[in-house]
Amino acid sequence: MAFFEKTGITHLRLVNFRSYARLDLTLEPTCMPIVLTGHNGAGKTNILEAISFLTPGRGLRSARLTDVARRENADISLPSDVGVLPVRWSVAAQIISPLGKVSIGTGTQDGSDRRQIRIDGKQTTKQADLSQYIRCLWLTPAQDRLFCGDPVSRRRFLDRLVGAFDATHATRLSDYNTALKQWNSLLREGRFDTAWLEGLEAQLVANGVAIAASRLDVVSRIQNYLAVAESDLFPTAEIHLTGILEKELQTQAAVDVEDMFALRLKQARKVCAEGGNLTGPHTADFTVIHQQKNRDAGLCSTGEQKALLLSIILAEMRAMMQEQGLSPLLLLDEVAAHLDSRRRNVLFDILAQRPAQVWMTGTDESAFTYLTGRASFFDVEESQVHLQQVA
Repeated sequence: MAFFEKTGITHLRLVNFRSYARLDLTLEPTCMPIVLTGHNGAGKTNILEAISFLTPGRGLRSARLTDVARRENADISLPSDVGVLPVRWSVAAQIISPLGKVSIGTGTQDGSDRRQIRIDGKQTTKQADLSQYIRCLWLTPAQDRLFCGDPVSRRRFLDRLVGAFDATHATRLSDYNTALKQWNSLLREGRFDTAWLEGLEAQLVANGVAIAASRLDVVSRIQNYLAVAESDLFPTAEIHLTGILEKELQTQAAVDVEDMFALRLKQARKVCAEGGNLTGPHTADFTVIHQQKNRDAGLCSTGEQKALLLSIILAEMRAMMQEQGLSPLLLLDEVAAHLDSRRRNVLFDILAQRPAQVWMTGTDESAFTYLTGRASFFDVEESQVHLQQVA
């Protein structure tokens, strides 16, 4: 078994984030599971979303930065150990990471949609720098029917899995999407500047094939760990990528796939100029099969679909621990929903044994009694958080 480092938050501070004017939460550095319980709308998910902003991207709700700001007050400063920066909202944390203890802060300046990041008081413009210290995986109620939903949500879930394993994936996605937007704009405005188009197409080819290759690599790694079930109560998932570049890379050399993608881009100029769409990594999808039942996940019950998602998340976590020596934080919103008591308790046993900090929320406190003595329990009420005394 590979050596792996624990990762966990020992102090979390929110300022003007969603429903929280201010929250200071100190946690034991044991990395034991953390359970937040309270009624709907109490502010539980807002805490998980805040933590997700300590990693690259738009958080577990995919929200715009301007949407997470509390609509009261304005310029508040980040904690002194992070660095002074006027912000509209901020999330700051003390973290135990593989690189030691670190202070991370992120937020936005008032009137700006640009994200500010500070690591140990030093400002950085690269969100990817956060991945050196903390990586997160999450599940939310919106994902419970992921296999029946739209491909955009599935692709976002897939890229979160890949990004947690490959810290450069988010940067490639951002560069690819920026180039694609510019390429489409040029064509639809009728500006057929050959040199400009070819420059953008070179970026699309390089980043697009790298994105597809990274997806294939990470899914293959996850699949290896899915093949070794942690419990008979959690089904084995088979993941099949259906993106065109992903399919081509399974049978052809990357350089040949790049050449074919470059040719398709050139051929698609006229079609896209007239309002058509390009097929590429931005349209990729995947399917999941419940192996024991040989059934498409979309045809499984809601409980089975959630169990399949959890199987995938747990397999990725094991892959990261074994192959990278990292233990990502898990953010599990309303995790008990749709799980029967047997499957729920097996899940809790697995999570309690992992050297990773797990944050769970729920409205029913009794659903988590099996974790008594093995987790820290907090009551959340009207955006007030209090440590619960559990007998």
